[in-house]
Amino acid sequence: MEEYRITREQLDRYRAGWLEYKQRKELDLAVRYNDAMARARLAAGHIKQRYKCRVFLFGSLLLKDRFGEHSDIDLAVADLAPETNFWQLYSEVMNILHPFDFDLVELERVDPAVRENILKGGVEL
Repeated sequence: MEEYRITREQLDRYRAGWLEYKQRKELDLAVRYNDAMARARLAAGHIKQRYKCRVFLFGSLLLKDRFGEHSDIDLAVADLAPETNFWQLYSEVMNILHPFDFDLVELERVDPAVRENILKGGVEL
């Protein structure tokens, strides 16, 4: 069996290529994070203005180091008027947050433990 040896030059090129790839991925992720945060704020502003309610951001978008290439945007709304059509609101948010996946929940309708988590760990936008 023939032994294959890599030269120092080949190893240096490999390392440089890997470093470039890693830096590009980090930059892409930073751009994705900033875009997600901007869209979350835009959606929150729209919801608050149109529906006169409170909006909370929770989940991985709160911590930049937890936000990954497959992360979504998690929003909770509170104090919606009873006559509000939630699915209309959802559709409007979907248009603002596209192309991001997202979760939108009504704070008053989620499990009490989830509600407490959002109120303690989330941020009102």
